Amino acid sequence: MAVIVTELAQVRDRANVPPVPPREQQSLTIGGAASAAFGGGTSYVEIDSDTACRVEFGAAPDGNGDTFYVPALTPRQFNVIPGHKVIAVAA
Repeated sequence: MAVIVTELAQVRDRANVPPVPPREQQSLTIGGAASAAFGGGTSYVEIDSDTACRVEFGAAPDGNGDTFYVPALTPRQFNVIPGHKVIAVAA
């Protein structure tokens, strides 16, 4: 049950292009701790999970607030605020 969080920068014409290598990449466990804070240049994150889960974003997410569904093996991108974090919980 691995969740990969890839930080992305916004480029011209609002297109999201994953940098090579990524700005930052973190691995989370569903039901585990929140990610590290997103970097100052991060506008988007891509969430990719091998198991369906729900994610919550915020300054101190705990999985009990507003969450977004992420299907298994279907990467989803989210617009985020630098300095915020993400946590993954069971779907």
